[in-house]
Amino acid sequence: MSEQLRRTAGDVVHSVRLWHIWTRLGLLDLRMRFRRSAVGPGWVFLNLSVLVVAIGFIYANLLGQDAHYFIPYLTAGMILWSYLTNSIVEGGNAFVNCEGYIKQISLPIYIYILRSFVSVGLTAGITVFAFVIVGLFYRLPVSGGTLLALPGLLVVMTASLLLITIFAHLNTRFRDIAHMATVLLQVLFYATPVIFPAEALLRRRPDLSFVITLNPMFHLIEVVRHPLLTGAPPPIQSYIAAGLILLVLGVCAAGVIAVFQRRIVFAL
Repeated sequence: MSEQLRRTAGDVVHSVRLWHIWTRLGLLDLRMRFRRSAVGPGWVFLNLSVLVVAIGFIYANLLGQDAHYFIPYLTAGMILWSYLTNSIVEGGNAFVNCEGYIKQISLPIYIYILRSFVSVGLTAGITVFAFVIVGLFYRLPVSGGTLLALPGLLVVMTASLLLITIFAHLNTRFRDIAHMATVLLQVLFYATPVIFPAEALLRRRPDLSFVITLNPMFHLIEVVRHPLLTGAPPPIQSYIAAGLILLVLGVCAAGVIAVFQRRIVFAL
């Protein structure tokens, strides 16, 4: 077991050192996705913008929310939700999409996880411009507390990398995992305060508070969204929950690596 651990650690270090390969491959994925498109990656931005405008004004009126608060809340939530779900769905195909590379080129397999991490991250980075525009339009408060979104973002990025690692290994062995995750995420989306404020649910149905307090996606989103919107740190419960989530994801990632690492080539 210790020998396998040393080999895995060596492969990870080797993969990180080959950053020029996986960063270029991640950029290539983004280019190929929008090849021959007139707008190119701008479609990612436009897609989010249309959703925010359509959903934002409709739900703001349905829920009796002030658009000046609700639309930035929705925009930040949609960006972070998409980032995490893409880490699961698209990241789950990190090895499957690179079958030709893995079978023909002798490189550490973690290069392909990092490649997916870059690709998913770049897509999310494009959508950030939508939040910047919304923030300027609604004049969101900016203070020193806003910088607390940075450690929260680091937490979310770590969660993204761990989710890609877990689902890339699982989906290579069990091809239904990505499809199952897509279905479950659709259900979880409507139970997560993304298109509705958490405060509205807690105020109207306090008996359903467990929908929020036990929802891992909410806490991962909140450690970034709350400082961006208010310039104040998020509740300590969200930091604690996010830390526990990273711990659980780390253990799961170590487990799937130990079980499936040597079987990746044979499962493709």
